[in-house]
Amino acid sequence: MIFITKKLLDRLTQSHREPNMYICYSTPQSLSAKTSRAILLINEDKLMILFLNFFSTKVVHKVEYQTAELQDQKFHSGNLLSATWSFHVHGQRCRFMITRKILTLGSMQSDFLNFVKQHIYN
Repeated sequence: MIFITKKLLDRLTQSHREPNMYICYSTPQSLSAKTSRAILLINEDKLMILFLNFFSTKVVHKVEYQTAELQDQKFHSGNLLSATWSFHVHGQRCRFMITRKILTLGSMQSDFLNFVKQHIYN
């Protein structure tokens, strides 16, 4: 794995990003995951999941859902280091482990988690 930075995430998400999107780096934990690393992009209308290659240097698969389609959401604050967010969508169970703080990303991780807790998680 290479060093995860804001610049890297900006480059990887540049062609996918929409206005007012929050971004985070995560670890998918479900059988439907295409790879073991992902970037989540979310706003009030849409969730995009960008699955990354082994070295986190390029997007290999993209999945997009409307936030209204996310059902049976669960948000576990877990320990001080990470949180888990899971939901059902289109008959699939999705689960992501999100590290709360990655120093090289500044507040991106916590901004994403706060947005999910306030606007998406029911």
